[in-house]
Amino acid sequence: MTDFEIQRRLRDLRGPVEPSRDLWPGIATRLTAAPVPAVAPPRRRLPLALAAGVTLAALAGVLAIALQRQPVERPLARTDPAALPGVGRVPLDQVPGGDPRLAGATLVIDSAQAQLEAAMEQQPEAVFLVGLLNRTHAQRMKLERIGAQAG
Repeated sequence: MTDFEIQRRLRDLRGPVEPSRDLWPGIATRLTAAPVPAVAPPRRRLPLALAAGVTLAALAGVLAIALQRQPVERPLARTDPAALPGVGRVPLDQVPGGDPRLAGATLVIDSAQAQLEAAMEQQPEAVFLVGLLNRTHAQRMKLERIGAQAG
C-alpha cells in the first residue's frame, strides 16, 4: 500500500457514516424502562477517620510518656567560663600569628578544651571525651596554621 492509497482511504473516512440499523428505538426503550435506583456507596470515611484519630492519639500518649521517663542528664562540666581555668580573655601574644581576628576562635577552642578536661576529670572512663579532646587539639593546630599564614 502506497502513501497515495493511504491518503485516499483516510479522505474517505472523513465523510458521514450511516449506522447499519436505527439506534433510536433501543435508546427509547431504555429511557422508558423503570429507572434503577442508584445505590449510595456505604460511608466508610467516618470509621476510618475515627480509627486514624484514635491511633494518632495513642501514639502521641506513648511518646509523651516515653519522653517524661527519660533520665535527666547531669551536666558534665560547669558552663560558667569565669569558673573554668584558663578561660577568659586571650592575650594578643597568645593568638596564633598575632592576628586579632583569630582571638575569638582561640577563646572558643580554649573554652572547649577546658570544659572537656573538666568532663574528663568527672568521668575518666568516657572514651568519647578523649575523641572530642583530640578533635579540639586538631582544631587548635589548624587555627595555628591559619594564624601562621595570616601573620
